Amino acid sequence: MLDHIKRLAVVTFGAVILSGCATQTINTSFTALPSDDSMAYFSEGWIIQKQESKDYVVQMAVRDGKQAWDAINGLLFVQNKSEEPINVDVENISFQQDEYSIDLLSYNELTQQHISRAQSRRTALALSAMAQSFSAAGPQTTTTYGSGTAYGSGGTASYYGTTQSYTYDPSANAAAQAQIQANVQSGVSNIQSDLQRNLDSMDGYLQKTTVFPGQTYSGRFQSQMTRFDQRPESVYALTVELGGETFSFKFVEEADIQTHQRKLF
Repeated sequence: MLDHIKRLAVVTFGAVILSGCATQTINTSFTALPSDDSMAYFSEGWIIQKQESKDYVVQMAVRDGKQAWDAINGLLFVQNKSEEPINVDVENISFQQDEYSIDLLSYNELTQQHISRAQSRRTALALSAMAQSFSAAGPQTTTTYGSGTAYGSGGTASYYGTTQSYTYDPSANAAAQAQIQANVQSGVSNIQSDLQRNLDSMDGYLQKTTVFPGQTYSGRFQSQMTRFDQRPESVYALTVELGGETFSFKFVEEADIQTHQRKLF
């Protein structure tokens, strides 16, 4: 019986050693899914597939890698060899990840996202400044602590107490308010600078454009967030509709999932 208890204790202790906090490292990379209709190649961090028909040349590119849940950033190139003009927009592209349909962001939607984030930052800055201003405008509180022991014929008694005093310093308040205002102006300037930089970065984003015969057009686009279901591979299918023709491009996102076990003992 004693020997059984010892063995049980060893097994239990071993289970404690093996338990702990597990973390994951996920690295992803893209490869083109082979197709008889397209050719694929790499160029400066992009993986590109090209298809051609009698009337159009279409190239689809995605960045070589991303974080597991991140949106895809793509690039569409169209050459119009037909005799009719065509309109090109994100609406011409559909995106399917495995069994899920994922929307692409239009130029206006992405612009509004940048503006909304900037507005949220401005609101948070204003609320913080208001709280600091109220605090600085109030009187300063000083607390004094005291204690001692009283002796008498009946014995001794200990006492303890505090007193508070309130003072108001107009010059200190004015200096604090000036610093708060300076911080707000600096924060607003930084927010506006970041917003302008984000809007400038959208130059070349895919917008509705008429491509006339003999012309070419290219534009970047971005999807909503993708999904990650712990799969080692995920298929990204991008379909382009032009002038009644369909061009299908498939990429495989390979995920290298590494689990790290941190032992508690």
